[in-house]
Amino acid sequence: CFDTNPRLALLSPEKRCGKTTLLELISKLVPRALPTSNVTASVIFRTIEAAHPTLLIDEVDSFSDAQEELRGILNSGHRKETARVIRNVGDAHEPRAFSTWCPMVLAAIGRLPSTIEDRSVIVPMRRRAPNESIRRLRWNGKDGQAIQVELRTLARGMARWVLDHRTVLMQCEPSVPEILNDRAADNWSPLLSIAETIGGEWSEKARNAARVLSGETEMETASAGVRLLEDIRILFQDKTCDRFSSQQLCDLLVDLEERPWSQWRHGKPLSPHQLAKLLRNYKIASRTIREAGVTVKGYHLDLFADAFSRYLTPQDPLPPGENAHSKGNTVTTRAQSGDNPLFQKVTEASCYVFEKGTNPAPSATCDGVTVRNEDSQEEEEILEGDTCL
Repeated sequence: CFDTNPRLALLSPEKRCGKTTLLELISKLVPRALPTSNVTASVIFRTIEAAHPTLLIDEVDSFSDAQEELRGILNSGHRKETARVIRNVGDAHEPRAFSTWCPMVLAAIGRLPSTIEDRSVIVPMRRRAPNESIRRLRWNGKDGQAIQVELRTLARGMARWVLDHRTVLMQCEPSVPEILNDRAADNWSPLLSIAETIGGEWSEKARNAARVLSGETEMETASAGVRLLEDIRILFQDKTCDRFSSQQLCDLLVDLEERPWSQWRHGKPLSPHQLAKLLRNYKIASRTIREAGVTVKGYHLDLFADAFSRYLTPQDPLPPGENAHSKGNTVTTRAQSGDNPLFQKVTEASCYVFEKGTNPAPSATCDGVTVRNEDSQEEEEILEGDTCL
C-alpha cells in the first residue's frame, strides 16, 4: 500500500533487554517470517528476490564495520522505486536486477549505522528493573500453545483488515507532525495512515509516538557537522556577539563538556584547520577579521544563517537575561518551532571603520569595510568589531 518501507529497529544499551523475545513475538504476526542472526549481502538480496520474506535480523551489532555492501542493501530497500541492486550472474556475467523490497526488523545492542537508523522507526528497549514484575513468555506447555493460537488469530485479523481497507490506506494522506524531518515523515507515514484509518484515539497516539521517538533519534544520530553547527549556534547565543576568530571558536568548542571537540583527532583538540574543513561542507569559509589591532581569520554570524536554517531545528527566543546554558538546555537543537533570534539585527556590537595607516573611528552602523592594500592593489574584506573573549 505504501512507497516507503521503514525498518523497525529494536535497540538496547545492553544484553538481556528483551530484543530476541520481541523478535519471536513479531515473527508470529508477519507474513513469511525469516529470522536470522548472521547474514551476508549476497544472501540478503537473493533471498528477498526469491521468497519476499519479512526479514528479522538479530545481533546486527555483530556485523563488521567493513560490511558497507550490506548497509547499502539494507538502505536501498527503503523506497520502492530504488529497492533493487544489480549484480553480474552466471558464467557470462550478465547483469541482473535483484529486489531489496521487503519488511525488515533489526535488533542490536548499542547503535546502528546512522544511515540505517535514519531509515528506521526505533524502539528503545531497557532491562527489567528489580521492582518490575513480568510474566515470562514460554512457547511450550498449555500457556505457550494458547499464546500462539492467540497470535495466529491476531495475524489473520490484521491481514483481513488490510484487505478490507487497502484502497483507503493507499489514498490516505495522514497528518504528519511538523517536528519530523522529511525522512522521519516518510518513515512514519505508513503507521500514521493505519492509525487514521482505524480512527478514534489512535491517530493522536501515533502522532505523539512519532514526536517522541523521532525527536530523540534525530538528536542522537546527528552527524559531526550538524553537532558542530548546534554548538556554534549556542556559543553565539551565550556570548551575545556576532563574530569569533578561528582560534577563539576552537577554544570554546574544546571547553564544551561531553562533546567530541577536545579529542577530535587522535586524542588532540579540534584545530582551526579541521574546523574549516568541517564547515566547508556547508559552504562556510572563514573571513579576515580584526582582533586587538591584528587581522586574523574568523567567522561572522551571518555566514551561518543558511546552514542554521537548513540543518538545525528553529529555536524559540530566550527570555531577557538568560542564555542557552543558564536555562539548562543541552548542546543540541530543541525540537520547537519559532523565530531564530540569532539573525536579528545586531544593535550593540561595536564596529569600526578604518583606513590603512590611520586610527580606527567608531561607527554605529557598519558590519565591515573593504580595505585596499597599497602594495598588492588587491581588495580584502575585513570584518570589523570586537571578537568575543
